[in-house]
Amino acid sequence: MDPISFKVKKLPVPIDPSMDFSLQLVGSLPVHSLTTMPMLPWIVAEIQRLSMESSKEESSPSQVRLYVSPAILRCELDTGKSQQWDPLIYSSLFEYKPQYVHKLIHNSHDPSYFACLIKDRAIKNQQSICYVFKADDQAK
Repeated sequence: MDPISFKVKKLPVPIDPSMDFSLQLVGSLPVHSLTTMPMLPWIVAEIQRLSMESSKEESSPSQVRLYVSPAILRCELDTGKSQQWDPLIYSSLFEYKPQYVHKLIHNSHDPSYFACLIKDRAIKNQQSICYVFKADDQAK
């Protein structure tokens, strides 16, 4: 009896599956880790309200780059394309493994806004952090 053999077709694996986005960081707020999806719109609205209040005092919102890959989710201040990267200016706002993102919300009334709820192991008392971003391009 001949052995059974078959060939498996390998799918091409992207060389670098990571993506990065230029966004505005509207704000963030620590919340309880048991926050439910129905609560998130109110939390996002509160973050936006707090951002509006603080923007009256400051000059402009934080422009950031959000790097997303299978291994990491990192948010850095955006120095702009014209400015060369400088380790003295470089500032990472947060860095998490993707499995710590446990809720995402997208505003259907204003598609340029979205939020993510991240379980932060560094924070005690079972807290999470809700980050709200605004994209210049609604398609992103």
